[in-house]
Amino acid sequence: MILRAPLLACLTMAFATSSAAAPKPKGAVTVKGGAGATEKRAKTPLGHQLTRHLDMAVAVDAQTKALEAQFGAVSARYATTRSITPGSPYVGGTQRNAVAGNLRNYDETEIEAGLPLWLPGQRDAMAATVAAGAAEVDERIALRRLEVAGLLRDAWWNAQRAAREADVARSRVATAREIGANMTRRVELGEAAEADALLAKNELLAAETELAQAEGAEKVVRINYGALTGGARPDGVLESAAPGVEIEDHPALRTPLAALRRAETQMQLVEATPIDSPDVGVFSRYEHNRQYSTDPSQPVTDQRTDSTTVGVRIRIPLPTEGRQAPREAEALAEMTRARAEYERAKRVVLAEIQAARTNLAAARKAASLADKRLGVANEQFDLSRKSFALGEISAFDLYRVRQLQLDAQRAQAAASVSVGAAISRLNQAQGYAP
Repeated sequence: MILRAPLLACLTMAFATSSAAAPKPKGAVTVKGGAGATEKRAKTPLGHQLTRHLDMAVAVDAQTKALEAQFGAVSARYATTRSITPGSPYVGGTQRNAVAGNLRNYDETEIEAGLPLWLPGQRDAMAATVAAGAAEVDERIALRRLEVAGLLRDAWWNAQRAAREADVARSRVATAREIGANMTRRVELGEAAEADALLAKNELLAAETELAQAEGAEKVVRINYGALTGGARPDGVLESAAPGVEIEDHPALRTPLAALRRAETQMQLVEATPIDSPDVGVFSRYEHNRQYSTDPSQPVTDQRTDSTTVGVRIRIPLPTEGRQAPREAEALAEMTRARAEYERAKRVVLAEIQAARTNLAAARKAASLADKRLGVANEQFDLSRKSFALGEISAFDLYRVRQLQLDAQRAQAAASVSVGAAISRLNQAQGYAP
């Protein structure tokens, strides 16, 4: 009992040093040390990091950049709807010369210019298709942002889990050093056997090994998080529980709904285009020749003829079942597929929200039980420390109780992280991506 106060002071200083070396975010796990001292990681009031880190992650996301480029490509089709013609105007010409017959030096030159024509309702139908296509790509960009948010959340909680495991490992090392120093002193005073000192040394080496592994794992996940976000660190508070949103506003539902609308406008465009675009053109033809009389009874004469004509040429394709039926069938199939995809996405989203809420409730209950278990384990270890000091239990029994406390610390840390991860999964399931 004489060593009680010095041991408490030593352990408190060790825990304070460990805490100062590794500040952690708000909501951190509270871990009690071997002699009843409490370690609480420092809280950094950085606010919620999700929005800022998500913006950084989206800015370096390759798929997002590809979708943004695709949006520009789809929007460029507006230029067609603003044009006076659905296709390209054309110019053409012919040149003909006679090589046999009595038309000597016959020469014909023709020049033509024309353009395709819009069919009735075709321009409006194409404009609606372009608008629907651009809206679909825009929704896909929003959906990709939600997907990146999911990757960010997973990476964040992987980092937090590794950090909590490293904290527990630091606590184990601090307690092992404190108990080891006490054990060595008892051996020197003849109050304990040499085997007890070896047991303490073995525990310290095991604790230091675990700490080295935990710190290495923590560095790895922090590097991975930085690669995902473009350099941001997983420090601070990620997010809190977001309020529920209307199911129809979920990006995973807006995207297939936009695809369905685009398929519907595509069907309207097919119906408005039963034939290829007709075209109209104007042409000018100039022709001349020299004709000689070959009748021996007539004098040789040189008869020159020439003419210039102007005309209009119209080409109107005729509708056929072979052309239109496949296009209508493809458009109808796309509508059916998009509608089925929307219904499937709706079922999946509703199920994911329900599962996330159930998981959050279970995680909170488990965290509450883990807190109680840690309190019992701390009390049990404190009593074991006293019993060991009085010689009522052996060092082996003391370390066995310490192992129970370590298990409780790990379980409490994991349960605390699980609550935060469950909140993030619920936000993800509800489509929250600020």
